[in-house]
Amino acid sequence: MMLIIQLVSLSSLLIGFSYVVYSNIDDFKEDMKNNTIINATLVGDYCAVPLVFDVSESATETLGKLQNIPSLEVGIVYNDKHEVFAEYYKNGNKIPVSNTFVKGSWNKFEDDHLSVSKPIFSDEEFAGTIYLRVSTEELTMKINDYLVKMAILLVCLLLVNYILATWLQKVLSEPILNLTKATKEISQEGNYKLRVHKQGNDEIGDLVDEYNEMLSQIYVREEALKQRTNELTQTLGDLKQTQEKLINSEKLAALGQLIAGVAHEINTPLGAIRSSIGNINKTLCFVLNEYPIFINELPKELKENFLNLVEDSFKNRHMLTSKEERSLKKKISKIFEEHDIKNAYSFADTFVDMMVVENVENYLDLLQNENSEKIIETAYKITGLQRSTENIEFAADRASKVVFALKNSSRVNNYEEQVLADVTEGIESVLILYNNQIKQGIEVAKVYKEIPEILCYYDELNQVWTNILHNAIYAMELNGKLTIKTYTENNWVVVSISDSGRGIPKDEIDKIFDPFFSTKPTGEGTGIGLDISKRIVEKHHGKIEVQSEPGKTTFSVYLPIAGSNNEDSIKPQQ
Repeated sequence: MMLIIQLVSLSSLLIGFSYVVYSNIDDFKEDMKNNTIINATLVGDYCAVPLVFDVSESATETLGKLQNIPSLEVGIVYNDKHEVFAEYYKNGNKIPVSNTFVKGSWNKFEDDHLSVSKPIFSDEEFAGTIYLRVSTEELTMKINDYLVKMAILLVCLLLVNYILATWLQKVLSEPILNLTKATKEISQEGNYKLRVHKQGNDEIGDLVDEYNEMLSQIYVREEALKQRTNELTQTLGDLKQTQEKLINSEKLAALGQLIAGVAHEINTPLGAIRSSIGNINKTLCFVLNEYPIFINELPKELKENFLNLVEDSFKNRHMLTSKEERSLKKKISKIFEEHDIKNAYSFADTFVDMMVVENVENYLDLLQNENSEKIIETAYKITGLQRSTENIEFAADRASKVVFALKNSSRVNNYEEQVLADVTEGIESVLILYNNQIKQGIEVAKVYKEIPEILCYYDELNQVWTNILHNAIYAMELNGKLTIKTYTENNWVVVSISDSGRGIPKDEIDKIFDPFFSTKPTGEGTGIGLDISKRIVEKHHGKIEVQSEPGKTTFSVYLPIAGSNNEDSIKPQQ
């Protein structure tokens, strides 16, 4: 998981790289402006005396020296009456200029040139004004050359990024696939000597260690069971050893059923990460290659509005339900239609995707522009960087939770020791492992009230939740409603699990806890899952009850709160 976090960090650095590029471009412009202001100041100082003595020839000669500056196109000196006193035009070709006289110092980039104006003083008295106009052609060539170099560097970075992403996906998915393959082979051949190769020291590596340790312990127990079975085949003591063997087989079978779903749950967020990285790459290429042209061509009066739209999208990151999205689209579309905006619903859909759902009237100028579609599409692409980053973060968190839940479920304790634990955490771990089946059509309703921690055999209770939830999912045939409640009743912690399946026939409900009794077709169940669950609950001095009717079956597990005397009310297991 650390590798995924590093990959996300690299994406953030690429965004920062783009910021540096645009900052340097601003620096290029600032340097050009400062140099022109310095030239204007020097020329103004040389023309101060000619202005005072009204010697325009001297001022004209001074302006003539501007020909040494290749990019300078126009130089005009005005007297204190705002009349042209002297002027210079590159190559002698007079270029019409307008609005060159504005009181005070000013400078402005316009289309293909930079205009600078400064007042001229002589002995602290206003003598006139100097105006210079410089071509930005050289600046444009410099910027383009810089962008090409940066684009090449960025492509190299993106290539490295892609290689890392491909390698990362292999690192994460291959160990899980190896686990799946090993589990299937063990389930089919019973080869407990098989070991999964460890490929790293991360969370998945820890999972492989736990898995191999589990196989080692199962193998040792399996060998012991075989030896004892051979020795006691003619005695009634055979039964207990056989039951222990069946319990281990049931646990292994349950784990085998989960592995395929867990592999899918890991690959799904990995696919989302890969897709999001692709979106980020495309958007960054757009930002570097097309955005400078777009922002330069965007009218000045719309630039601030455009940047405000992007900023609003970055700020609003709360999630919306499908119902909320439809309502907001209708509302925004109606506002646009009232202002005669073309393609109002399409724009409303884009605004909702960017999470800009309030004060949309502020952006009517953008929508009324003849290039409105291109403007809004550009804003959507830029804000897509944040959406892709959030998708990567969400997918990485999801994969981490699945690996953590599987690691906990695959652990085998070497000791009989009770621990204080919250049963809700165990239920949540099992739900994560069954998520692949649940999401196909099962609605899960959770009603978790505050309950105290209880003294229990935590891993054994997880086996209880696994058996009950597995039966519930099977009964609903992957379509229905699953309701899980936790609460306290007197001195009990109660876990209630209900499903909307077909129910248990009345003539079978008293048999479901009997060993080897199963309502499933032959080959789909061992018939010992509920028997094991009942024994585990009774080992905790608790009780398990069931109520069933067509469309609703409820299993209620009662576990004593630490320090209570509930065990007196439960008949000990014989």
